Amino acid sequence: MPKDRTEDSRDLQDIMAEEMSRGTRRQTKAVTRSRRREIKRLADMLADPNCDERAFLAAIRAFGLQEGSVEFSQAMRLWRQRHGGA
Repeated sequence: MPKDRTEDSRDLQDIMAEEMSRGTRRQTKAVTRSRRREIKRLADMLADPNCDERAFLAAIRAFGLQEGSVEFSQAMRLWRQRHGGA
């Protein structure tokens, strides 16, 4: 999926926040924020009744889950439970 302007803007904000927080006590990593956004996007896909299995598979693979891994199996089990085993 190509990035839209909103995602590019968020990435830029994450980088700026990381740069501005250098040397402070509790630094928040841009990677962590990006990862949280990706997890939320996957959760939104699970909640979306119009999300098809092919799109969800592509998204979890892009997230980095390997086919055959426990996490991959859990994600697919959740999708099937939510979408009636389609």
